[in-house]
Amino acid sequence: MMNFILSTVYRSCTLVIHMPLLGAGTTTLGREVNEDDSYRLLDRAYELGIRIFDTAEAYGGGNARAYRAKTLGIEDVRETTGLMHSSEIILGRWIRSRGVRREIMLKTKASSGFTASAIRQALNASLERLQADSADVYYLHSKPAGIPLDEPLGVLTEEQQRGRIGKIGVSNFSLADLELARSIAPGVAFCQNVYNLALPEAEDNEIPYCRQNAVCFVAYSPLGAGFLTGKYGARGEQSPAGTRFDVIPGHRDVYFHDSCFDALARLRQLSAETRIPQHLLALAWVLRRPDIGIVLIGATKPSHLENAFEASRLRFEDGFWKKLDRAPKDD
Repeated sequence: MMNFILSTVYRSCTLVIHMPLLGAGTTTLGREVNEDDSYRLLDRAYELGIRIFDTAEAYGGGNARAYRAKTLGIEDVRETTGLMHSSEIILGRWIRSRGVRREIMLKTKASSGFTASAIRQALNASLERLQADSADVYYLHSKPAGIPLDEPLGVLTEEQQRGRIGKIGVSNFSLADLELARSIAPGVAFCQNVYNLALPEAEDNEIPYCRQNAVCFVAYSPLGAGFLTGKYGARGEQSPAGTRFDVIPGHRDVYFHDSCFDALARLRQLSAETRIPQHLLALAWVLRRPDIGIVLIGATKPSHLENAFEASRLRFEDGFWKKLDRAPKDD
């Protein structure tokens, strides 16, 4: 089963399959979603046919709480748990309890350190929390600062040869960084970056490169961490308690810009004209691209996963999406 899943993903990247596969992004587990509800969320994902589960060592209620304390000087409780690395821990418990390890693609990430010793320690700790012998895809969560890329990529290549990593990936890498990574480690097979209507830059950069070089592009945050649903207002004037922008306020710096608000306004207008909810239009806008291998759906309730499948069934005439496109760039 595992080989079938992997080969399906790779075929999607070379356009044999004409719609991205859906994966479950699990950053919310133990952060916005308590453990019992996390199990229900994961069960529903599996029932819907999702077999790709993405996590990272940095995803956790305790991690978010520590982030606010360190970067904002805020000492408070906004998460369902203060458990560090809660996403990997809860996901690992679910996988073990349901006996589904051989049926899924398990993806996780090294999120800090990035020296050779730090990468080995991070992988060991992630596999222990996930109760797994290996990760099907293991990413560098971002480009290391002040450390040559050949150091962490060399370790990942060694771990791949040992069988503890199936495929090597990079996340939040620019096109130049992706090209550099693949010049060092040609085995880099996944690139996971943000891609949505508010932040569409990957369609001009990383997505074409991945298509041309048989790298699987994984799009995360298709709803902009909820920004494109309109829950934060037309101009970011609200931030409901318990939402992503409340728990991780740094998202405001990413999305509260004129270009993003302009995209939100176009989306709201088209939603009003078509009477199709904003979230379905925004999801369908991402899912229409055949050169994306996987789209990750982050959820706090089962209906969020179901929305993605509903959006995947929407069909529109040629030219429909021009109403949402960015204004042409000046020469």
